[in-house]
Amino acid sequence: MRSTTNRIVFGGVMLAAAILPWPSQAFCGEQPQLQLLARDSYLPGIPLLLRIELRNPDGSLHRERWDATARLRLEGQDAVISVDEVLLRNGIGSVLATIEGTGELRLIATLDDLEHSLTLADLSGEPRQEVSGDLPEELTEWSGVIHVTDNLTLPAGGILRILPGTLVLIDGVDEGTDGTDFNVRGKLESLGTRQRPVTFTANNPEEAWGEMDHDGEEESIYRYTILTRAGNAPEGGHTDSGATINADDTQITFEHSSITDINGKIMDAEDCEIVMRDCLLQRSMMGPEIEGTAFLFENSAIFDMRGDDDNDGIYLHDQNAGQEIRLSGCIVGGCDDDGIDTLGSDVTIEDCIVRDLADKGISLYHEDITIRRCLVVGNDIGISCKTHDDEGASITIDHVTVTGNRIGIESRNRDDEDDAEINFAITNSIIRPGAGEDPATIRTDYEPDFFTISYCNLGQELAGARGENNQVEGPLFADEEGHDFRLAPGSPCIDAGDPGSEPDPDGTRADLGYHPYTRVEAPETLFVRGEANGDGTTDITDAVKVLSYLFASGELTCIASADSNDDGSVDITDGIYLLSWLFSGGNAPPPPAAECGGDPTADGLSCTGFAACP
Repeated sequence: MRSTTNRIVFGGVMLAAAILPWPSQAFCGEQPQLQLLARDSYLPGIPLLLRIELRNPDGSLHRERWDATARLRLEGQDAVISVDEVLLRNGIGSVLATIEGTGELRLIATLDDLEHSLTLADLSGEPRQEVSGDLPEELTEWSGVIHVTDNLTLPAGGILRILPGTLVLIDGVDEGTDGTDFNVRGKLESLGTRQRPVTFTANNPEEAWGEMDHDGEEESIYRYTILTRAGNAPEGGHTDSGATINADDTQITFEHSSITDINGKIMDAEDCEIVMRDCLLQRSMMGPEIEGTAFLFENSAIFDMRGDDDNDGIYLHDQNAGQEIRLSGCIVGGCDDDGIDTLGSDVTIEDCIVRDLADKGISLYHEDITIRRCLVVGNDIGISCKTHDDEGASITIDHVTVTGNRIGIESRNRDDEDDAEINFAITNSIIRPGAGEDPATIRTDYEPDFFTISYCNLGQELAGARGENNQVEGPLFADEEGHDFRLAPGSPCIDAGDPGSEPDPDGTRADLGYHPYTRVEAPETLFVRGEANGDGTTDITDAVKVLSYLFASGELTCIASADSNDDGSVDITDGIYLLSWLFSGGNAPPPPAAECGGDPTADGLSCTGFAACP
């Protein structure tokens, strides 16, 4: 892998800083790992969700890998799998696959030279426990294969604990709103593990079940839980569709869980407290729609919300007093409408990637919004805001890269709100337009002085806007066509941020955009002092090498090794010093002389290579 080396002189001391391209810069030489998350068992003909991730050694998603295709194969008796590849976006993706076979099977996922496999047990011979009606007002535990044949209720005061590996098959209907519902009025504990997740899915793959209807004071938890093939439930909210999770006045936490392949929307929540961590929401009509609800969405992904109208990744109505809505570390992409859509809510969006949305990446409707350390790419409009005349909106954007969208940022008058005030405060950001009809860096229906833009890199400045210290030259991304939006060496965005902002992780002045530029010092080159020609032996030829360098334009790859007396310069005294030691009992060269080592003395002498040292 190629790298570039910058030589920087501070007070006469020359340092070599190697600027490494990704992925080496991201992982310091360590490779990401491929992970296949799925059940450890199967029923022939019942689709199995296969979630595949590319994770860094520290456990975080390898989000720098923009798109990748993992391959699948199945080994075993009569083994057949319905799909053979999975698209990963920013390190994560899934597919719902039907598996046929007999006995134990082996499922293998590969990507480049990475591989991860699982052994799947055959559940064909396992008994099924059929349930419906009301569960008892006490602790109930489920394991094995559960078949829910009709509407089921967990009453207030009851606890349902679902143990690792449990497969819950639920009866459904081929269309409409009468799929079987699970009414949770007590405490639901779905306690899967990474190796043995809990699964809720349709008993007949062609007949989606209804919803998990949570309405109660007890807090429920879904941990390592998969919910698929639901949504044939009573319609409501945007998209006029049923929801897999219908929550009212309750608390639910989702950890390491997946909700995918839904006939309706992912969730409809009102007056709740919802937490989602490390979750994947994919292939539905719409993501979560929440109102009057505290919502924390961390390190999770939303993809492929498809349909004719309001097929948003997530739709955030206003919250109740004292409630917080925060999206952190998320990925939202590939939806037929907006990615993140707000309706009168105060929202913080941080460290999120918002990509490839048919309409707006982030759509805002009045109130206060903070967007920081985000990457908004490949949407029709990157960030858009509208409001009422009597409401107003305040949008803070900091360290955000908005590029490759037809319109970068817009302030929109959609409903003849001629006196609306939409105030944008934008700092330390990169905003560049993409292609398409009427592309624009910033488009506004209102006065441009509602925008305060400072210390930003812009495709074009907005005439009349407030602010200072902006630049319009290209940001010099590492590889924009390859979706690597890191700053390349020499980018004008490096160290160009507001001096009052927090320094970057490397301690330097803030850079512009999502990715802070990282300088990595090259490892120190080891050498032997006095051994100027690098042949592994210190003798008269080394003195000749020093003299040749000084008087005959000879070359030295390690000038520091020729400084025999370690006085910080190479001159004739070094040749004399070396000869005196070799033939007249003079002093030996200072360290490193007996063996390979680094230079203990700060001087301006370089050493780019020394063949005799590892």
